[in-house]
Amino acid sequence: MPRLPRYSRLIRDFNREVDSYIKRRHGNRACNKLRSDISRALASTLFTAKAHRKGVPKGELCTAIEALEKQIAADEYKLPRAWFETCIHGTSRRTVTTRWKVKNSDMDTLEELWSNLGFSVSEYKKLIRASGARWRFAVDELHETVTIRLGDRAIADMLLLALEAYMVPKGKGTSFTEAYGICTGSTRSTEERRRGHGKHTSRFVDVRSVRTQVRAEGFADRVDYDLRSIEAQMALMDYFMLGSDIVADFHTHPYENEKKLLEVRGWEYSEADEATMIPWVKQVWEKNFHPRASLIMAVTGGKRKMKAPKQMKPNLVRFSIGKYHVYLAAYRICGDHYSERDISLNADALPGI
Repeated sequence: MPRLPRYSRLIRDFNREVDSYIKRRHGNRACNKLRSDISRALASTLFTAKAHRKGVPKGELCTAIEALEKQIAADEYKLPRAWFETCIHGTSRRTVTTRWKVKNSDMDTLEELWSNLGFSVSEYKKLIRASGARWRFAVDELHETVTIRLGDRAIADMLLLALEAYMVPKGKGTSFTEAYGICTGSTRSTEERRRGHGKHTSRFVDVRSVRTQVRAEGFADRVDYDLRSIEAQMALMDYFMLGSDIVADFHTHPYENEKKLLEVRGWEYSEADEATMIPWVKQVWEKNFHPRASLIMAVTGGKRKMKAPKQMKPNLVRFSIGKYHVYLAAYRICGDHYSERDISLNADALPGI
């Protein structure tokens, strides 16, 4: 007899433990309600990768559920990712089993649990949200592309902010500082179904202006934005920019010279940048704004002007203004991380500088 795949085997062993537990505690009673509660906790754990204990008696069964959670995490959440992509994005079974390297029979087992327990998509979405599952963002990332278009005013706003913070010393011993602002504009989206790959969303983000945050505290190697200032700006947007959305945030990375900038790839985000993005995104989403990207402008002094703006990568453009060299990069906001996958920066206004 062929050996069962890993999760099918784990689920079989867990159900044997359930049978043994019920026989010891309840004899020959059917215990349908208890079995249903335990099965639902098992399914919820498999779907979300977070141990669900509701309805599960304390002791060895809870321990088994927790062990299953650890096993899924050690396996990089492949099974729940595959199920999430199929259920939410409509990706074919063939695609997800290949992408996440899971077995068809394991997916069959999840489908059987889903059907037997009468799970609905809305209940599943609630479970995912309640679990705080961060693994889902890597799946969502595969089903979206973002195109950023910068208007003349937005580019001017960013340059004025970046160059002032670079050219004007903050004080003794501090030649320049980082600066921070929020980008306003609008987003339109189109959705299509790609054969075998499910739903795909294309977002087109039009950045019209950048609002400097006055209370952000700039330093040579970081900028500390103020959530209270963002809240104040959001409260006033409806009065002065009716119909505008917060579509991105923006900050600068200043460097003494271009050699240093290139050496450290100064247009890239730091770990601190990514970590501070999470509370910022949460706050603006709660206020019904929808940031899709983060813009980083690396700036330095140069001896001579570059010949012309250059698109170095889809999300990165290089240009100069006077003797200052600028590298402007855009990153997608994907739940709890940044990504340069499937994002492009359309800066048609740059040649006019």
